[in-house]
Amino acid sequence: MSGPLASFVSSILWLKYGLLRNDHVVSLVNVFGVCVSLWILLAFWRFSHSRHSVETRVLLALFVSMVCVGFVTMSDQVWAHHVYSIMCCVVSLVFLASPLGQLGQVLRARDASVLLPSVTGLAFANNVVWAIYGHVHSDPFMFVPNTVGAALCFVQLAVIAWYGRVDAKKGDGAVEMDNIM
Repeated sequence: MSGPLASFVSSILWLKYGLLRNDHVVSLVNVFGVCVSLWILLAFWRFSHSRHSVETRVLLALFVSMVCVGFVTMSDQVWAHHVYSIMCCVVSLVFLASPLGQLGQVLRARDASVLLPSVTGLAFANNVVWAIYGHVHSDPFMFVPNTVGAALCFVQLAVIAWYGRVDAKKGDGAVEMDNIM
């Protein structure tokens, strides 16, 4: 699952998680997350050479999200909420680990131009804040994935610092929208 799609699914799942826990902060932040994710996906759709591919992936992501949300909505069992919480964690980690899929390319080229330092830095800060929030609220489902996410972002920042962004400095770092999705 690519970053923008994983972000979309993650925001939908965490929105429902906030509603289940009656946590207005988590819910409100993820309403914003859903809107931003949709905006990014709209940009991918707008500039993609294969709009059908983007539409198919977004519909599939929406279907997966609705199945997960429907699963927990239809069940008032404690185990269902626990399984749903784990699903939220897994999707978050997929989202945060998705740039590491390009690590082989970075190591071969000795160039981290495909990794965006601003996005990675913001993701690191976001994960640290949510890990603290999870710790303060004694919520392992928020603390654990965000702690792991902060570590993954730290690794990405270290790779960027180690290899640099050679192609980005030359102006050759443009990436096709279709290659990201």
